[in-house]
Amino acid sequence: MNDKPFILFMFCSLLTGCSISLTPVTSIGTAGSTTGYHSIKLMYIKDTQGGGASFAHGAVNSYSGASADIGSIGIPEHIDGYWAKYHADGDELIAFYRISTSIDSNLAKQKIEALRNYYRNHRALNTRIRVVVDSERVRILYSMNCYSYRMDCTPRENADPNGWVIRSPDNTTEVVVLFDGNGEASDTPFPGSPYDK
Repeated sequence: MNDKPFILFMFCSLLTGCSISLTPVTSIGTAGSTTGYHSIKLMYIKDTQGGGASFAHGAVNSYSGASADIGSIGIPEHIDGYWAKYHADGDELIAFYRISTSIDSNLAKQKIEALRNYYRNHRALNTRIRVVVDSERVRILYSMNCYSYRMDCTPRENADPNGWVIRSPDNTTEVVVLFDGNGEASDTPFPGSPYDK
């Protein structure tokens, strides 16, 4: 058996810090909105390991929204989804959206690591990936769920030199934005979508 490729990889990892992360970043996923009632019938995030998870949590109307055990997911690299916005009274769907696009997984990984190293004492025990839909806009946020009213969320000195760590939309904890983009919009369901009856 030829061990040279493995030895070369290990040597590279030791000297330069290059690595391939096979560790899941979370097993809990939430989906919600900051702008009222939405329906999420399909929202799938693929990770760099070839796995992924569904964030299609149905009707959502708040942040952080519906929560579910998603198994495990690694660094996000692609998002596919169909979602819709309800009329203000919540009775009918008035706009439909779709997205299929790549996510900068290298930047996402750096942001996740930045948040994992942000706190002086808090450790990654209760991490979450949060999908937030607001009309055509869709964001993927990563959180370690450090809540200062019951935890020590003191940041390390110079913990965020890139300014990636921000407050969550509900101003309760810190998050990093792994993706922020706009989907395609339509007044009618897209043909072949889960909303096309």
